[in-house]
Amino acid sequence: MSVPSSPKISILTPSFNQGQYIEQTVRSVLDQDYTNCEHIVVDGGSTDGTLAVLKRFPHLTWVSERDRGQADALQKGFDKAGGEIIGWINSDDYYAPATFAAVVEVFRDPRVSWVVGNLAYLYEATREVILDRSSQITYEALLRNPDIVKQAPTFFRREILQAAGGWCPDFHMAMDLDLWVRLARIAPPRMENVLWAYFRVHPNQKTSAANVRRQSNEIARIMRREGVSRRRIIGIRALKEWYLTKAHIKQTLIRLRILDSKYRYKSVRSKRPSSA
Repeated sequence: MSVPSSPKISILTPSFNQGQYIEQTVRSVLDQDYTNCEHIVVDGGSTDGTLAVLKRFPHLTWVSERDRGQADALQKGFDKAGGEIIGWINSDDYYAPATFAAVVEVFRDPRVSWVVGNLAYLYEATREVILDRSSQITYEALLRNPDIVKQAPTFFRREILQAAGGWCPDFHMAMDLDLWVRLARIAPPRMENVLWAYFRVHPNQKTSAANVRRQSNEIARIMRREGVSRRRIIGIRALKEWYLTKAHIKQTLIRLRILDSKYRYKSVRSKRPSSA
């Protein structure tokens, strides 16, 4: 299906207690060189300064209430969205300039049902920015390596999200992988070698040891559903445990002042962090 000359883009932002970052997220949408868009923020009942920030932007559509987690918030936002093209940016990440106009051009090809661009990691502690080219996404590639999912620079036609069934609230840490696998069963995305979004690496993300293990359990559940071998699932779990071990060693070295604290979050790319 082709898109109109100026299709509406709906941006979904799940949010919870990221008040120090969410203004940059909002402004990165507002400052795009594309006007036919809406920004829907679904907040999980933040108790920091998030709501004060949201109230300063009358163009936003937002709600703040308890929910079942990030996937539930995204589905609520999707149910409110009116756009032909859907984007998902978390409340501590932000878009690169001129992203939306480029995305619309990609979707003029009726064969494209979703598209993945590139991501840059912004390390909060050092302000260092590291560019990262997205790996080719296919159904088989996702089952080989679930860590290739990059949500922020990805955009979807409404129709493929509906066909895939949207977000499943049963997943807290791997809701992106779950969705990507179901999407890739329908069609692979177009890959665009261009920077579309920034992922902020900071201390308040969902990357605790407990959450990484929860992520590992959710990934295993998805893999079993898709018929992946037990051996491969064990390998993925072992890799996650190795990431945790390395992180523990690094934090110990920092605490002992053997390693500079600026390296505190450098392993985040290996852990596929997800922020709400």
